[in-house]
Amino acid sequence: MVTSTPSLSRNADFIKLWTGFTIARVGSQITVLALPLTAVLLLGAGATETGLLVAAQMAPSIVAGLFIGVWVDRLPRRPILIVSDIGSAIVIGTVPLAAALGVLSLAQLYVVSFLGGAFAVSTDLARAAFVPALVGRTRLVAANSRLQASNAIAQVAGPSLGGILVQTLTAPIAMFCDAVGFLVSAVFIAAIRAPEAPRSRETEGGVWREITEGLRWVRQQPIVLRCITAIALANIEWFAVQGVLVVYATRELGLSPALLGISLAVIGPLSLLGAALAGTLTTRWGLGPVMIASLLLETFSRLLLPFAGGTPEQGAIVLGLSQALLGLTVPLWVVSSVSLTQALTPEHLLGRVNSATRFVAFAVAPPAAFGAGIVGDLVGLRTTLFASAVIAALAFLYLLLSPVRRFQHPTPQAEPA
Repeated sequence: MVTSTPSLSRNADFIKLWTGFTIARVGSQITVLALPLTAVLLLGAGATETGLLVAAQMAPSIVAGLFIGVWVDRLPRRPILIVSDIGSAIVIGTVPLAAALGVLSLAQLYVVSFLGGAFAVSTDLARAAFVPALVGRTRLVAANSRLQASNAIAQVAGPSLGGILVQTLTAPIAMFCDAVGFLVSAVFIAAIRAPEAPRSRETEGGVWREITEGLRWVRQQPIVLRCITAIALANIEWFAVQGVLVVYATRELGLSPALLGISLAVIGPLSLLGAALAGTLTTRWGLGPVMIASLLLETFSRLLLPFAGGTPEQGAIVLGLSQALLGLTVPLWVVSSVSLTQALTPEHLLGRVNSATRFVAFAVAPPAAFGAGIVGDLVGLRTTLFASAVIAALAFLYLLLSPVRRFQHPTPQAEPA
């Protein structure tokens, strides 16, 4: 049975979810800056140690994401969101406490990164599975556009606020602000009153059986499978570029740290524009065509990089243009792809299907970044960046020649009783 849902502006429960998400995401962006600065400024960490912090944060998506997806499908999603927010607050709050007591260590920061990453995975998976029940499948694009706009705002405001807090109050105190933000988010999530459909226990089996069930469903759905394959290809080039971009910009283009920072920051305002355009473009073109268009923009963005040159200022302009195109690409892709997956996936499989997507998307990151570094040393950074652009073009063509291009809009979907 399909039930009607109020418009998003009158949907109090979605507004609570959206508010909690925004607060938590701004706090998380503060910690993105404050955590490595804590390691560097207080504990004398170097590049290897800060790299391990990033690896520890990404590891749960690879080693535990599929298992977390099973629990998201077994249990009510709202309690998972609440527990994950509280868990994040506790884990992050241990850093300022240990710093105040004089017992902070790099080993603790690695644990904090790993556990914080695990709570982030469970939060993201539970939220993605919870949104369709809150807003209805016909309003997924509008809901995901609002969430992505908040994410873009957080990417701009979070690091800036984090820098101010670190400068004035120290890095651990900045992380304390993030912990408080997670607690506030938990309060908003706890205030949601929309009932969740009870989970059926009839098909519940072992964890591996349920993971296999989710993967089997993905394999039998050509549109969802094509989307996951495309994001795997796109992420190979994404993380390859991330692995060499700073070295390329500073050594080959001669950008100063300040000029590099300004060029990279261009992505923020354009992300807001992309999130604002997502609803209009998907209404006019459909979800599949917008996904394809976003990969085309990403291809153009990557093709600019190997041809940058001239003075540092000219190089910064080209890098800024590349980031501007990425700013449009990311929200268009996220809003359309997430909405498409949510629209096609049965409610009882949302956690596992989203976790499979996340697993594939992040599993390619370490080898792509590491491999790009090796290739860059062997054949040059410009050649490596051009190869990344070719991979982006392959992802675009793969999706263009697939059934995804014909997928237009989510439709109401009845769930089994």
